[in-house]
Amino acid sequence: KLTAPAPTPSEHPAPVPPFKLMAQITAYRTSQCIRALVELGIPSLLVERARSLGELAEITGTKPRLLERVLRHLVNEEVISLDAQGHYLPSPVTRHLVPGHPQSLHNWVACELDPLLWRSWENLPEQLRTGTTAFDLAHGSAFFDWHAQDEAAQKRFDDQMNGASKGIGAVVVDKLAFAPGTRIMDVGGGNGSFLAQILDRNAETTGTLFELPRGVEDHDPLFEQMRSNGRATTQYGSFFEHVPGGADVYLFSRVFHDFDDEAAITILQNTSQSLSGKERLYLIDMMTSDAAADARGSSQDIFMMTQLGGRERTADEFIELLAKAGFETSSITPTASPVSILEFRLAG
Repeated sequence: KLTAPAPTPSEHPAPVPPFKLMAQITAYRTSQCIRALVELGIPSLLVERARSLGELAEITGTKPRLLERVLRHLVNEEVISLDAQGHYLPSPVTRHLVPGHPQSLHNWVACELDPLLWRSWENLPEQLRTGTTAFDLAHGSAFFDWHAQDEAAQKRFDDQMNGASKGIGAVVVDKLAFAPGTRIMDVGGGNGSFLAQILDRNAETTGTLFELPRGVEDHDPLFEQMRSNGRATTQYGSFFEHVPGGADVYLFSRVFHDFDDEAAITILQNTSQSLSGKERLYLIDMMTSDAAADARGSSQDIFMMTQLGGRERTADEFIELLAKAGFETSSITPTASPVSILEFRLAG
């Protein structure tokens, strides 16, 4: 009986393809399939009950053969599931793509994967060459200026921020206790959802939402309730021009990561001009590691850079930024969410 000789170990084994790099390069394909799934409303349909391909195609008005290829990929990516009878059903993560779920990412998908933001990334190399923000290069307008004139884009952004505020707020509010009678101002507080949670948690306090004027007022329902019973008011203006005085507590929730250091210092200096020195100020933001940032932190940092010209910062960088504007840091409190709470006050 003839046997083949044992293979001789190669001195130069074949190189392993860079599979992780290949997956990173093509990750956008899955992102866009998820966007299509959400836009067609398929996650909600699957959460109701298992559906056949034909049923999904009929309800969504899509071509069955084309839809099947997208769904097959999302099954492989474990975004949805497929049973032995060929019916599509939710995977453990599908519910997070349904509106109204406590941890829904539906609004995040709708905002971040919309062409408005998506096209900005095409200009990343040019931003690196010129320093001009990629969003500005793509659209000829700064992020907030564009959104002030585009009601649909503003609603997508507000919905995304509202979801994030409620998720983060549920963790943060328990660490922010204020005595009855405290007057709270939320600077750049969006649609008021975070301030409403603070007021709801702290009985007999009052609050003011300070924001840019908008073409369409669409405040958080709980904030509107607070306004109707006299516990909340709204003031309009730009914190690049002034910040109103008269509050005991000032909140800056995820404000400063929207801007570079120069802009952030302008906001802080405008705030300081309205203070008596007794106020308590709170900066609520992600604080990246002093070492090399992890992938989540660095990803968020690049998003802020390309879309708004902002950045994420370490705790030390926040402390240094505040010192440059005439403030001193009192304490930093981590939370169970991605953000920490930094309390600060006027120096001296």
